[in-house]
Amino acid sequence: MEIRRFFASPEDIAGDKIFISGEEFSHMKVLRQKIGYKVVVCTGDGKDYEGTIVGLQPDCAVIRVDGVRDNENDPAFDITLFQALPKGDKMSFIVQKCTELGARRIVPFLSEFTEETKFNRDRMQRVAKEACKQCGRSLICEVGELCSFSDIPDKLEDYDLVIMPYENADCGKIGDIKGLKEARKTAVIIGSEGGFSQKEVSLAKERGAEIVSLGKRILRCETAGLVTIALIAYEKGELGV
Repeated sequence: MEIRRFFASPEDIAGDKIFISGEEFSHMKVLRQKIGYKVVVCTGDGKDYEGTIVGLQPDCAVIRVDGVRDNENDPAFDITLFQALPKGDKMSFIVQKCTELGARRIVPFLSEFTEETKFNRDRMQRVAKEACKQCGRSLICEVGELCSFSDIPDKLEDYDLVIMPYENADCGKIGDIKGLKEARKTAVIIGSEGGFSQKEVSLAKERGAEIVSLGKRILRCETAGLVTIALIAYEKGELGV
């Protein structure tokens, strides 16, 4: 039987018990979890709490902690993906796959060539949480509020490295960026279906962004972020063959 993963808050721990409530408890009921089932609970401290369901109350489940171990699936790097809002439901795909690849944060934004304006943060946060469960992470990827491209430069001050793939970049590859492996926090900026305006690229350059090419072919907006994070993860030794 598959051992399911659930999330709780640090305040939900009481001695050797963890209480699962709210949305996670509802999900537990949907999965028809029963007393005696084994589960893994994560509380945001980088640990996996291995436990057994010992109680099912009307509004919560009671988990007895049987053991605690360090989670080995959390990314060692800190990447924030700034993603221009794509059309339709492409954002769900982007959030899911970039979470699997190790993004710590995903921040949607509106740029000059963005056509979509509707964004449901709560729904995307649920997508990120489920992706974290699927790939065995203990830390939930945070989905930020929708912002404007003009807001991004001020958000970049805390990052050691900023990477902006651009379809018209005439040189530069991710693997050639100096300090990539050592960067503590990296920001990746990906455009929408229409790409970036030259003004936006110039503004990013002024803030120290590395403007790079992802190869000879122009990638879709829902592909570019995945490829960029995967390449960074590879360079940092998180992906390999």
